[in-house]
Amino acid sequence: MKKRILSLVLAGAMMLSLAACGGSSSEEGGSEGGGSSANAIPLKVANYYADTHPTAIALAEVFKPMIDEGTEGRYTVELYNNSGLGSETEFNEGVSLGTIECCVTGNLMADRYPALYAADFPWVFDSVEEASAVCNDPEIQQIFQDALIQSHYILRGCSINGNRCVSNNVRPINSLADLKGLKLRLPTVSHYVRNFELLGAAPVTMPMTEIFTALQQGTIEGQENPPSTLLANGWYEVQDYLAMTNHQIAMNFVLFNEDFYNSMSAEDQAVVDEASAAFVERQLELFLQAMVDDVATLEEHGLEVTYPDREEMKAAGGGVIDEYRAEYPEFDDVMTKIEALQEEYRANNVGTADTAA
Repeated sequence: MKKRILSLVLAGAMMLSLAACGGSSSEEGGSEGGGSSANAIPLKVANYYADTHPTAIALAEVFKPMIDEGTEGRYTVELYNNSGLGSETEFNEGVSLGTIECCVTGNLMADRYPALYAADFPWVFDSVEEASAVCNDPEIQQIFQDALIQSHYILRGCSINGNRCVSNNVRPINSLADLKGLKLRLPTVSHYVRNFELLGAAPVTMPMTEIFTALQQGTIEGQENPPSTLLANGWYEVQDYLAMTNHQIAMNFVLFNEDFYNSMSAEDQAVVDEASAAFVERQLELFLQAMVDDVATLEEHGLEVTYPDREEMKAAGGGVIDEYRAEYPEFDDVMTKIEALQEEYRANNVGTADTAA
């Protein structure tokens, strides 16, 4: 009988010890005073990039840990790369409606809010560094925010989409004449399309997710995106030539749903703001290195890389800037402010490498 009682006591002690260990683990994974991580509010982040793209890497390296840890478990970031929450149009709408909390997105909204054209207009910026510095200037950020708030977005920075270049499977592009008649995929953004109309190509608009199959089947002959995007999505498998046209230094917007962002405490908003700024900085660093590494890798994969005269193409396509400034006063106003910032930036960065050249 004594042995049975002793056994029961020991078993009870072991159960209490295991329960205590389980409670300790839960507290470590959660927040002090903020509940366990199991109760964390999801912060879904949508984008269209592959996992190996600088944007996806910077989100994982900087953005997610800073918010997960900085909010002490009150929020947990869930990353959805590769259009995991739908096409760009779909996840833009999701953030506007509040079914998705955040996205890193391109400029599909510019046709609705012309001030946004400046974030990725052809021939405006000479380098990714200049584009990042200007588009993240507080005055320009406020102009963009004033436009975006109409669709319930909170802007927390502009990251690099990239130095857009042209790939195709028909011929190497060494001059403006080589673009003539090429069936190039373009996103459904009017100024992207107009630029290539002026350059003599034959634009075909379609979602990013359809590019590989369209190239494979011959629906299109080429596309224009940063080399890093060409590499990360595997399009080089169905492309033979890459021309470093650098016709457009394009930016992305880091957007939050307005109601979601405003529901956060001031403390947690500060964490989100800091994480967004850190993401923008880290993504720029990664992108600058990728600009060099990815072109070399694409050459290793067999693509022939050419460097056509950018000024010749700018002379042909640059008229798109004048057309849109004349048609959209909001775009003209922001371009005037950007030109002043560019003058200051270039004066302070004389002699630096032109990464778009």
